[in-house]
Amino acid sequence: MAGIKLVAFTGEQPRILPRLLPDTAAQAAVNTRLDDGGLTPMRTSTLEAAIGGSTFKTIYKHLGAWLKWNTEVHAAPGPVATDRLYYTGDGKPKMRVGGAVYDLAVPRPAVALTATLGGAGAGDVVTRSYVYTWVTSFGEESEPCPASNEIAWKPGNTVTLSAFAATPGGRSITHQRIYRTQTGQSGTWFYLIAERAASAADFADTIPVDGFQEPLPSAFWNAPPDDLKGLISLPNGMMAAFAGSDLYFCEPWRPHAWPEKYSLGMSSPIVALGAIGTSVVVMTTGNPHLVSGSHPSTMQAAKMEANLPCINSRGVADLGFAIAYPSNEGLVAAKADGSIGIVSANLFDRDDWLALKPSTIIAGQIGGRYVAFYENVNDAGDLVGGALFLDIGPTPFLIRSSERAQAVAYEIETGALYFLRKSENNVYRLDAPNGVRQKQYWRSKPFVLTAPINFGAIQVDADMELSGHEKAINAAALAEIEAANAAILATGEAMGEVNDTPLNAFALNGDLLTLLPEFGGNLNIGIYADGKLVAQIDRTNKPIRLPSGFKARKWEIDVYGDVQIEQIIVATTMDELKSA
Repeated sequence: MAGIKLVAFTGEQPRILPRLLPDTAAQAAVNTRLDDGGLTPMRTSTLEAAIGGSTFKTIYKHLGAWLKWNTEVHAAPGPVATDRLYYTGDGKPKMRVGGAVYDLAVPRPAVALTATLGGAGAGDVVTRSYVYTWVTSFGEESEPCPASNEIAWKPGNTVTLSAFAATPGGRSITHQRIYRTQTGQSGTWFYLIAERAASAADFADTIPVDGFQEPLPSAFWNAPPDDLKGLISLPNGMMAAFAGSDLYFCEPWRPHAWPEKYSLGMSSPIVALGAIGTSVVVMTTGNPHLVSGSHPSTMQAAKMEANLPCINSRGVADLGFAIAYPSNEGLVAAKADGSIGIVSANLFDRDDWLALKPSTIIAGQIGGRYVAFYENVNDAGDLVGGALFLDIGPTPFLIRSSERAQAVAYEIETGALYFLRKSENNVYRLDAPNGVRQKQYWRSKPFVLTAPINFGAIQVDADMELSGHEKAINAAALAEIEAANAAILATGEAMGEVNDTPLNAFALNGDLLTLLPEFGGNLNIGIYADGKLVAQIDRTNKPIRLPSGFKARKWEIDVYGDVQIEQIIVATTMDELKSA
């Protein structure tokens, strides 16, 4: 079993204490990944793209291109075509197709048609009325215009429709669809009789009585509200968003249509939305709600019995199995089965959590773990910040990184978490597969035994070898540093001479050159007894004796290096170590 264990024998039966995994705030973990119980160093972030401009709050990768906004934007691919991206938060709701951006709403014709009856008719009288809609080049259909005047049509009459509006610009409207009423067993409704290129010219209805086609689909559609926010995608062609306290759904497979009949009112203003399967977690300034159903018309809302308001929409992350968000009490996780609770209680008390300023956290996820980029001013008045990785599974643990971000984007296809570095306009991939191993540090929580004991032996199982791929990555990193140093030296301004720079500009004997790092095979493990360092080892995969002549109740272990550690076993004697 991979992991880190303390083993002590009493009589003939061994007692294995809980594995020393990072599972409480008492442990420390920096640049570490926990893989199958072992410790793996994270890799450096690698440059993905350079984007111009100023500070951004949102970045999004769409069809290989990086988009950015100065506002908090929620973007989602459309359920109809892969080249369409829908988003809210940048003024009115938008649709992006290729490089073109359109308002999401398709304008409806505002003025009713005028139907004029002509010619001599005879026979049964049929009451007719007409409407028309706009149709875009993307196949989107608008709401209909108001119904025309009614006419009493008889066979032999002619009907001329006039008052068609000029075609609106800016929405790629290309066609009109004309509908007239038809009465059947189920009642009277509008049915399609003709489609033509968009025009303000009159239309002569010469369509036979039985020449109608499909019924008008958009009679109860509505344009999305201008202040729609928080857009998310759902199964079955649905999308959801909110405005104020109201939750909206689009017509399935019609992201441009948001019927008001589907809207649901929440008890408090909505802050953010998250999707789990066919359920929507609605985070508000009060109680969260869970809204479930397979179609907008069947959605049912239930208030989740937890007084845990969301305090920051940028701190929301979809972990796949849960929606995580910051509250004043801690990090909250809500699941599709209706369960909800604070999952950071074993990592932070309330004061420590609030000290992170959760109302300003920028969140993402990587490997199913919640990633919180934070920035704060400590008691000394210094600006501090970085990234926290919170595993909220059965054994919660916390990992730290020095990376800072002003915007993040998760790419589900690759499992990559991208971030825009603080004060930079470059997008990086966090813990990139082609990055260099970072130096990881991990210190266990204190393990307090029932009686003092001396652990006299240890074995560290670790993978000390680098793969060919890793060696190539390291060689490329060294070459890049050497080239940068050579360029500096070529200028003759390395600024390493005495009195060449102001005091405290560089470390002692420092200069502009970058030191060549050591890659691979670096490991140091410390063993602490009652708070005192009693041994340091750097050998792996073989038993090693520890100092004797003392006993202690509290034992801890720390790890520093860039080596993957599979397990650490500590025992009282060599024989016991072999038995373990």
